Parts: sequence; C-alpha cells; structure tokens
Amino acid sequence: MFPAWSVVFGVAFGAAVGSFLNVLIYRLPRRLSIVFPPSHCPACKHRLGVLDLIPLLSYVLQRGRCRYCRARIAARYFFVELWNAALWGWLWWEWLVVGELPLRFLFYALAGSALIALFFTDLEHYLIPDELNVALLLLGLLHAGLLAGQPTPWDWAEWGRLNLSNALLAAEVGAFLFCAIALIGRLVFRRDAMGHGDIKLARAMGALLLLPGMAVAFGLAIASGAVIGGAWALIQRRRQPLPSTSTQPEPPPLPPEPIPNLLIACVLYLLWVDVLLTFLPYRVQDALYRRLGQVYEEPELESWVEEAHEQPGMLPFGPFLGLGTMATLLWGEGFAAGVRAYLDWVGF
Repeated sequence: MFPAWSVVFGVAFGAAVGSFLNVLIYRLPRRLSIVFPPSHCPACKHRLGVLDLIPLLSYVLQRGRCRYCRARIAARYFFVELWNAALWGWLWWEWLVVGELPLRFLFYALAGSALIALFFTDLEHYLIPDELNVALLLLGLLHAGLLAGQPTPWDWAEWGRLNLSNALLAAEVGAFLFCAIALIGRLVFRRDAMGHGDIKLARAMGALLLLPGMAVAFGLAIASGAVIGGAWALIQRRRQPLPSTSTQPEPPPLPPEPIPNLLIACVLYLLWVDVLLTFLPYRVQDALYRRLGQVYEEPELESWVEEAHEQPGMLPFGPFLGLGTMATLLWGEGFAAGVRAYLDWVGF
C-alpha cells in the first residue's frame, strides 16, 4: 500500500505523538489541563519555544537540560519519544507497507501510545489515570465494531473472532477476573491485592485483545512481573539503609480498603458506571469516590527535574499489564500459533 521508505513518516509521527505523551504523563496524574498553559519548564516556568520541542533532537542537542535555566530534564522524556517512534515505525511497516489495513494501524498505534503513557504514569506515581483506561476501552470497542469480521491471529477460536460482542464479553471477563483477585486477596491476606486502575485496565485489555489474546497478555504480565519484580525487590533489599536511630515514630501503614467499599466499586466497574463518571467534572468524581473511601492524592514528585528520592520497594503491576498487552498486539501471530500448537499437542 505504501512504499518501504515511507516508514520514516511513521517514525516521525510517532516521535511527535511521543512528545504529546510526555504532556499526558506529567499532567494527567496532577489533573492539569493538557492544553493550557502551553508547554513550559516546571523549574523556571519559561515557555518553551519551537527549538525546545523538536522530538528527540531537542533533548540531545540541549544535553538533557532546560535551555533557559539549565535544570536537568528527566531522561524519561527522551525514552518516551524514542519508544513511541519505534512503535509507530514498526506498525507502519506491518499494516501500511506489508499489510493494507490503515484502520488497524491507527487503532494499534493509538492503543500502543496510550499503553506507553500508562506504563510511565503507573511506574512513577502508582496511578493509572481513568482517562487512559477509558481511551483504551473505547479504542478496543471501536476496533472490534469497525473492523468486525477482519482476520485476527485468534480466528481459530470462537471467542477470538473480531466482533463487538466478543470484545464486550472479554472486557467483562477481564474486569470480573481482576475483581475476584482483589476480593479474594483482601479476604485471605487482609491487605489490598489489586489496584482499582488494574481492574479497569484488565477490562480495556479484554476489549482490545479479545479473550484468547487477553489470556496471553495476562500470562506475559505475570511472568515478566515475577522476574523483573523479584529482581527489583532483591536489589532494593541490598540497597536498604541501616536502621535509623531516630526516636521519631514511623507513620503507620495505610489500612486496607474496607471489603464493602471494594464490593461496591467492583459492581460499578462491571456495570461500567466509572466510564460515565470519567466524563464528569473532577469535583463530582471525587465526591462519589470519596463515599467509597477512595481519596485522590495529587502526586508530589516532579517528573521533569530529576531529584533524588527513595524508590519504593515494590513495582506496580500496571506497567507489566501494559507490556503484555503491547507484546500481544505486536506479535499476536506468533503467540497465537504457539497456543494453538500446544492445544493440538494436548488434544484439546
């Protein structure tokens, strides 16, 4: 459909969208407008010019510092643009050069960008903005509705055929499964076992990947989380400072979420009431969620200027769910072939 050299446009568009993702990563957790004020340096508040906003190049040419106050810019800004540029270039080649499905390219590219924003937001703030989860959910439903009947790697399974009913079913199953994990973990271990953002993300994953793809993405998330999370916990344990001799008492840990509140929240998620709430003003959302014991706390960390701060001992699960989803989107054919070969081997 497109010549091979046109991949450069995919890379360029991806880098530009990656620059916008950095705006989302910084502003969505803080509930700031993504339009006003225009891009500026949080350290000196100087408005950024055209030379400061060239994707990838501005960071390299300015050596990772603000051109006006010389404050250090977090390397995350460069890596988000680089990752998104590579993603869009890959998808451009797969769906516009080799394949001929421009709508699938658009849906996968936008979904992949949302997953990148989600990855860094949750990793940095332990928070998945509802806007990103709702965007992924709507992209999955639109993809299934507008491209119904198009081939997918999972066509050999009844629930893997692309249509709106299968997308809705998978979304409900994903939300129900994670609600069950959250409730069982809360009852058995008497602690919070699953974040609310993860439940909403599982619902979006179902709509985007359908049931077979969602199962593979969950497996990838668990496997990568076990390996990387275990290594991270071991590193943090070795870097743990000596016990403090201070006589000041440490703040008590936050109590786990009350089970009735969790039950009500899960019902709301299964009925998609929270999706409708996302379009309401923040003050209305806060009033409703406060009744469920969920209080919004604005992140305190500055995500532009790199500052020394203690890293938490555990990694959130959301980034691994995002990686599993992205891997399934990119290499679904290979995973589907492997799953089908295994099922044939066991005689299922």
